[in-house]
Amino acid sequence: MGILGSVASGIAGAQNVAAPAPIEVLTCHYAEGKGPADLEGLATGFNAWMERYDAPPYTAYTLSPLSHSDEIDFDLAWVGAWPDGATMGASLVHYFTHGAELGPVFSSVMSCGTNTNYTLHTVKAPAQSAFGPLTVASCTLEAGVSIDEGLAALDEWVEHAESSGSDAAHWVLFPAYGERSDATYDFKWAQAYGSYESFGRDYDALNPKGRGRETFAALFTGVLRCDTPRSYSVRVIRAEADR
Repeated sequence: MGILGSVASGIAGAQNVAAPAPIEVLTCHYAEGKGPADLEGLATGFNAWMERYDAPPYTAYTLSPLSHSDEIDFDLAWVGAWPDGATMGASLVHYFTHGAELGPVFSSVMSCGTNTNYTLHTVKAPAQSAFGPLTVASCTLEAGVSIDEGLAALDEWVEHAESSGSDAAHWVLFPAYGERSDATYDFKWAQAYGSYESFGRDYDALNPKGRGRETFAALFTGVLRCDTPRSYSVRVIRAEADR
């Protein structure tokens, strides 16, 4: 079993009011001869299984790499979210009980390797359940800077972006379980754009190497360092909030 899209629609309603929620990210490869066109059948089989066994609330998405380096060595990521930890626990029990039937649905389309669990903090919830691209960067606090100080700087950037016309949603993902032992970042910063056109507008107005570089530098220098974001296309598999 196995994030983002309407994740916040199911667990958040307004900026900075959502309680942290668990998500899982699985990195996967397509089975031989399979590809993006086969995800529709997988979604149908997965949702039928969820309904047949009255599964606990769970939202699911696939992310396909768009802009990335050779460090991205997977075909797609399966991302799933629960509204809270108690629901996650019930969902795991449900999967252990009924998951054998689901195995062939997944293995016929893809196989997954890593499975990392994160605590999701919503900075700005999306206004819609459909998205353009999603970007993800890994961020590290500078020495002596607290998580609260780092998040305060990020909040200010999001407010600046919104005042500049950005419709992007923002999340912070803190690693909880399954991360590599040599990982050195403090959290991941994910942004989901309302459309590819709005992504392009933000690129012009807010890109740290473009006109937004002064504000970006003023807020984050000495506070937070983030690497170059990777971008992904998003496909909805199951949006629990829409059911």
